[in-house]
Amino acid sequence: MIKPHKKLIYTRLVGDTHILTDGRHQSKFRDSYHLVLTLSWPRFFCVLVLVYLFLNLIFATLYWLSPSSVINAREGVFLDYFFFSVETLATVGYGVMSPASLTGHIVATIEILTGMVGIAVITGLVFARFSKPTARIMFSKNAIVRDFEGGRVLMLRIANERHNRIVEATASLSLVRDEVNEREERFIRIHDLRLIRQRTPVFALTWTLIHPIDERSPLFGYSASELTANRSSITVSVNGHDETLAALVYANYNYVAGDIVFDAHFVDIISMTPEGGSVINLTRFHDVVLAPAHVEPVNV
Repeated sequence: MIKPHKKLIYTRLVGDTHILTDGRHQSKFRDSYHLVLTLSWPRFFCVLVLVYLFLNLIFATLYWLSPSSVINAREGVFLDYFFFSVETLATVGYGVMSPASLTGHIVATIEILTGMVGIAVITGLVFARFSKPTARIMFSKNAIVRDFEGGRVLMLRIANERHNRIVEATASLSLVRDEVNEREERFIRIHDLRLIRQRTPVFALTWTLIHPIDERSPLFGYSASELTANRSSITVSVNGHDETLAALVYANYNYVAGDIVFDAHFVDIISMTPEGGSVINLTRFHDVVLAPAHVEPVNV
């Protein structure tokens, strides 16, 4: 018996790749805790307000549908029941309005329990969001391929936006691209890209990551058009111990083939003051130029 063909569903997008789930729906709400932690702060508070209003509307409707369930609430005035629900959910209880019937007491009991659990859950979520260690690391918008110190290199630069110290920082680069073997089988392969310096004892300002494109490099001999044809991308990861947070922090960034600029160099952002100090101009952190120019100081 031939099985009916399942409906193909594209659920989400990773980079420029669609994930096909073969008819299985994967809702983000099945992992609500992860969803809440990944929301931005404005969206988090927006969801919080919407849930708060929704719960109060539900309980207010239950009171409103039961006449004479709340003392001093005007019959037919929904706002009285709504604000009584607000007071009950928050376990405030001003004493002006109170349950007046068995139904009112039952609904109030359920609402008070909901409010107590809700406060505990919200407190935990807010603490988890605040306590989650994050790194404010800025990645250059483009990676470049250029001649450097007698060889060809891939270069990108990063900066610590917090201007504090990340100690024992390590970085890694990976090349992800489509490949076809001798049997015409297509697959995605990940290649590690060797760095001239993979670790720095203190990462406080800027750091330029340099991968030598020699005979051992997976990028050796590749042009910009070949990188695009193979759907190549460069993934960079940085981690280290943040002294201020006293925790391990990490950050990552992805460069698609169109983000890699050939035969260019980064604009110099380091200058000297008359007193002999250094000034780093992050306003030009992402700027690259194609024309040959003087070689900028590189903090590798």
